Amino acid sequence: MAKLDDKQKKLFTSSAPQMSEGYYYGDKLNPNLRAFVEQHVKERPYDPKTDNYDVPPFDKPIEATKATAIYNLHTYWSKKPHDAIRQYINHYTKPGDLVLDPFCGSGGAGLAAIMEGRKSIAIDRSPAATFISKNYCTPIDIDSLQGAFEELRENVETELDWLYETKCDRCGGKAKTSYTIYSQVFQCPRCLEKVPLFDCIEVESKTKAGKPKKISTCPFCYQRGNIEEINARCKKYGAIPVFVSYTCKEGCKPARDERRHNDSNKIKYEYFHKYDLGKIHEIESSRIPYWYPRDRMMHAPENQECWGVKWRSGTSNFKTVDELFTKRNLWALAIIKNAIGNPGEGQISDALLFALQGILLINSKMCRAETTQTQNGTYYLPAVFKELVPLRSMGTKIRVISEASKERDIISTQVIISTQSATKLENIPSNSVDYIFTDPPYAENVQYGELNFIWESWMSFDTHWHDEEIIVNDFRGKSELDWANMMRKAMGECYRVLKPGRWLSLCYHDTSEGTWSLIQDIMAETGYISDKSDSAIFIDTGQKSYNQLVADKVNKRDLVINFRKPKQGELTSDVSILDNEDKTTFDDKVRVIIREYLNANPGETKDRIYDEVISRMVRKGQMEAHDFDSILRQIAEEVKNPIMKNLFEQKEPDLFGSHEISKWYLKETELSVHDDAESAKEDKAAENLETFIKEHLRKNPSEEGVHYSDLFEQYVYSVKDKPRRQLAEWLSDYFYKTEDGTWRPPSSEEEEKIKSEGRAKGTGRRIKRYLALIEQGVAITDKERPSDATLAEWIRHCKRSGLFEQGKLLYEKGGLNLDNLSEEVLVTVEEDYQVCVRMLARIGNAPEVKPKRGRKTS
Repeated sequence: MAKLDDKQKKLFTSSAPQMSEGYYYGDKLNPNLRAFVEQHVKERPYDPKTDNYDVPPFDKPIEATKATAIYNLHTYWSKKPHDAIRQYINHYTKPGDLVLDPFCGSGGAGLAAIMEGRKSIAIDRSPAATFISKNYCTPIDIDSLQGAFEELRENVETELDWLYETKCDRCGGKAKTSYTIYSQVFQCPRCLEKVPLFDCIEVESKTKAGKPKKISTCPFCYQRGNIEEINARCKKYGAIPVFVSYTCKEGCKPARDERRHNDSNKIKYEYFHKYDLGKIHEIESSRIPYWYPRDRMMHAPENQECWGVKWRSGTSNFKTVDELFTKRNLWALAIIKNAIGNPGEGQISDALLFALQGILLINSKMCRAETTQTQNGTYYLPAVFKELVPLRSMGTKIRVISEASKERDIISTQVIISTQSATKLENIPSNSVDYIFTDPPYAENVQYGELNFIWESWMSFDTHWHDEEIIVNDFRGKSELDWANMMRKAMGECYRVLKPGRWLSLCYHDTSEGTWSLIQDIMAETGYISDKSDSAIFIDTGQKSYNQLVADKVNKRDLVINFRKPKQGELTSDVSILDNEDKTTFDDKVRVIIREYLNANPGETKDRIYDEVISRMVRKGQMEAHDFDSILRQIAEEVKNPIMKNLFEQKEPDLFGSHEISKWYLKETELSVHDDAESAKEDKAAENLETFIKEHLRKNPSEEGVHYSDLFEQYVYSVKDKPRRQLAEWLSDYFYKTEDGTWRPPSSEEEEKIKSEGRAKGTGRRIKRYLALIEQGVAITDKERPSDATLAEWIRHCKRSGLFEQGKLLYEKGGLNLDNLSEEVLVTVEEDYQVCVRMLARIGNAPEVKPKRGRKTS
């Protein structure tokens, strides 16, 4: 069947409010994002001198429900009711404000924002997620959608009728299959008969603990007076059709009837085998003439059976996308997809694809026969499943979309959706976002990449993005340490783009107290101030209300915690640039900002450095670009890296310089520059924390140190004259990290001396700069490369400071030549490396690694 022609596609347009051009960019980063945010900044610039935002944390009981057409538009994992999010947005923002969700999932926060007249940014790395978000946030003309679906039905009906045609066993006339039930066949271990589970007799039994349960038993043994359970441990022989429900098209009353593979009615038995099985065999022996996804799940190698965490032998052991469907439904879905086209061809056609995507799983082998539902959050293939008719399911979904459109009162159409990693929000300027509501991925809880793979394959989206997924996945070698590092980057980016004094509401739905402690540390290290428990609330959609959080209890229900980005000067001292300063003083202060920023973020691009300078300038107006460029080149050096066209080829040079990217690093001479006033502030703050730690250890003698989140709280409330650097940046310059991940002060004069010398040399800053050069693939000159003795000293510094990942990277990738070290230093550096590896293995369950072989010794 050919695709719809221009005349037929007239209904694939919409008279609903149109979104701005370029608000959605498919499976790619949206190039319009920066302009969208910059326009908002022009309309509502952040000026710390006049900013009077002072909103207390949200702490009111609210009611929400999942029983809405909007909520049920499309399946997604761990969705939050948009009505609940609307109340957060109403509390923290005003109309016209900009709301960001960097892990947008199905787009609940984005929809809530535009329903409240706010501007919205919805970001997710999964193309399936951003496509769902796009359709949640796009107004649809119901009449146009219904008309387009009817047009679609008319054009695919003939071929679909052929797939599901059968005969009525009452009148012998035409009939259409309504659904077919398939059952796994097992061999009875007692009588060795092959038995479809569907035919088994259910009897009462008991568990080992004596509790009542129902079991399926072999019908042949049952007739002989024996009870023999048939279960998943029995030998399998594959699934076969066992039951058909059909609708007569020739006028029989009632129109609906059914028959079984072993029907006692001879005519029904004959019709089942001649027409129902006959049609299935005809389909199985024919070639599907349309495109459909044949991808191996998660692109696993041909010889590899297990493709991911969600693979299960016996219950989720399909290898390719198409194996998840019966051939008849695979054919039907391919017909419908071919008729609609691909995403991005218009709002109505996208809405039809949205409906198609929404019914994929229920029309797969995952559909349970007894409930006509799938098991959420997994790829469980039940032993007895129901094959539905996709076009009928799609009609139901279209009705849900229509109902949701009536509920969806969109005030603002200012939304932009971008498929990208939350760890790199480079197109969003600093201090530009008014509020963030997000529900990030927690450890291994929900495997979004694996669960979205079916949808993304059918929509022809990019399915090779999973290296960028923030997840714990043992199969792909992604540890808890990897998750924590990526989450830290994402929360750091959120911190950067959020306006000072504004709030981030974070949904927490993990049951692990260890993960909760890690989240607290990540948020504290990033610089957020956590609100106290009296303002956090549980999201319990099983009830009508949200219950307030009880102290520090970790609960299985969803929890929303509010974090605030401190205002300038609240956590760190500010660099005040006034209107009446002369150029020399002004330039000196800009140099301070650049130096501090590149110390913390070596290898940043010029526009990000510029954003940082502008965001910290406490005066009206902006500095001239050429002045900035001049100051930057005085203290930093530019390194140009080629942009790769693919894994092996560089992009061809062009006149615009788009074939390479420039990154900036502090000059070597700048790494040891000291600001005496700032050093004094850090010394005084460290004294305060040392006193706090010693008092804590006196009261808790069994402990070795103090957790970072406790130190952060002490720092926030007791250190009044704060340094400009964040606590996380200078803490390791004064304190040691224990094997338990806590912090302790130096315990001897020697340890104190090591820390003092490290501060004087700027050791931490030098290590950070050198590793950034390595990780970003910059060619390192002999002048910049540290000696082997220096590398060994740096590895020891990392071990002592709890910078275990940096120590491991220096040993493995820093260019260390063990043959150039003395025997004593060689032994020491290998011991230090092993400590780093052991600590990382403890944190992230990573395998321990043997040190590289040094020279042979006699």
